[in-house]
Amino acid sequence: MVAIMKLRNFSSLFLTFCLTLGLAPWVIAAAPVIDVNVKGISRQSLTLSGMSASGTAGHTFFNTLRNDLLRCGWYRLAPTGQVKVNGSVSGEAGVAEKLFVSWPGKRFAWERSAVNTTLARRHAHELADAIVQATTGEKGIAQSRFAMVYQSGKKHTGQAIQDLYICDYDGQNLKRITTDGSPIVGPRWGADGRSLYFTSYRLGYAAVFKADVKSGVIERLANFKGLSTGVVPSPKDPNQLAIILSHQGNPELYVMNAITKKLTRLTRTKLAAEASPCWSPDGKQICYVSDASGSPQLYIVDVATAQSRRLTLKGGESVQPDWSKNGIVFATRRGAPYRIAIMDPNKGESSLRYLTPVNEQYESPSWAPDGRHVVTARTQGRETSIWVLDAAEKGEEPYKPFSGRGTWLNPAWSR
Repeated sequence: MVAIMKLRNFSSLFLTFCLTLGLAPWVIAAAPVIDVNVKGISRQSLTLSGMSASGTAGHTFFNTLRNDLLRCGWYRLAPTGQVKVNGSVSGEAGVAEKLFVSWPGKRFAWERSAVNTTLARRHAHELADAIVQATTGEKGIAQSRFAMVYQSGKKHTGQAIQDLYICDYDGQNLKRITTDGSPIVGPRWGADGRSLYFTSYRLGYAAVFKADVKSGVIERLANFKGLSTGVVPSPKDPNQLAIILSHQGNPELYVMNAITKKLTRLTRTKLAAEASPCWSPDGKQICYVSDASGSPQLYIVDVATAQSRRLTLKGGESVQPDWSKNGIVFATRRGAPYRIAIMDPNKGESSLRYLTPVNEQYESPSWAPDGRHVVTARTQGRETSIWVLDAAEKGEEPYKPFSGRGTWLNPAWSR
């Protein structure tokens, strides 16, 4: 099985490595423009037939916008449509963007200017998200980013060589964040879109860090004895961090104030271990993994009262949860390879729905900012790569956001 830091055999180990050999990151190809297979009667018809583009930057703008509108899942492109984009983007070295977006009874104007294709792409992402927000009331994904771990091989000690990368949601602008090659697990974005929280073995043991992806500055967040892992900030207060610490014995779930380092302990499970916390959207609860029942399962704890309840009741393992307005997505193994499933935390097992087939292995799911799409790691043979699922469309085919070869693990979608 290809995975990193799987929760397994908690009574003796908290995290374990399963290693595979990957190719070097410089073999990554440019991300293709993908026409996602659009289905579903709920999609609004949208037309770009009234839009013209000229010049390199202009065509970059048009193709990026078109791709964004296809990938977001809310529209089907047609010669005529409920939503219309009219106007022109023109220029060879730069581009002047003068557009009008209209839909029944409403309209807005869009005017920008770009000096190069990079800025043209950025403006197209902005417009795509503006169209989604205006016509559906939902948050767009075009300006979001992925974080993921690239595994390029093994050291002479047998330890994995891994580094943290980020890229735009469409696979463009790949950027390396860490350069020490130490194993990394559980990257999570802060609400500001530039802070990345993760666990690294760069010190020889599990410790938690925060990286500023713009400046490149990386700081250690906790200095307790034993392991520290699973760090993730509250969506309502970035200074409140859910974190797993073993300084008082077995790994337990805490909330740590990032400034004062004050700890609030939320679990007390003797001879068991907790892992992989994630916050509810309102910041009042935390979903986490515990093997208190004998196998890794999902639990929910109320932060104010420290009262916990078990969420998953069936199956061999349920791990790696992530929580959005539309429920908890997680990886589960129930007599088959790991699959991605969604559950309503208020309804429990009766609401469980699978997003991936029984005979394929997917792990490490992370919600998009729209609460509809999920990025995940899919294993096919000896290769593990990043894929995107549409949780709203039954039967919708997943797609790869970029065509890079090798082993890509633990994706996280910015919010």
